[in-house]
Amino acid sequence: MARRRRLLVAATLAVALCTGYLSATIGHRLDHGSSWWHGADAESRTEGLRTEVRFAFNPGGQVTFGATIRNPRPWPVTITGIAVNDGPADQHVFKIARLAANHAADESTAVRFDPATAAPFRSIMLGAGRELPVLVTITMPDVEMASGSGLYFEDLAVDYDVLGLPRHQRVPMGFRLLVHSPNGYVPR
Repeated sequence: MARRRRLLVAATLAVALCTGYLSATIGHRLDHGSSWWHGADAESRTEGLRTEVRFAFNPGGQVTFGATIRNPRPWPVTITGIAVNDGPADQHVFKIARLAANHAADESTAVRFDPATAAPFRSIMLGAGRELPVLVTITMPDVEMASGSGLYFEDLAVDYDVLGLPRHQRVPMGFRLLVHSPNGYVPR
């Protein structure tokens, strides 16, 4: 009887541990951070709750913007990849030309965007409550644009590991990035 009881307690603990692990890892979500950045080649405006960063459409041209990714949960994560699109590669509108990050030199929580000192992105551990500032340079597509139209996105596709489990999530940037064509464009 005592052996059966110990086996039942051990099985109950194993199920509880597995359930807790899955709950902690599957429920772990990243969020946009406290700041964002753009160079002088863009303008930003806020209407109501939406902030928009607007770049002029220049087919084949490149623009750089910055966004922070925040880990609001109690477990550290390892960010292993960041993309603008997370669908099939042949359907991507924007291509990432450069992905860089400004890593904190100490344990401060100050977020800074400095394109001159940003290091190429590599896998990085992001502690609980911490933010990672990333600088993304995208190449604009050479596509037909109607007058007054634009292309936009509002999140980054992030791959990360939490407690050893790989995860993929579309993380909001906290703003909408718009590539705007006021006069339209037809590829030659």
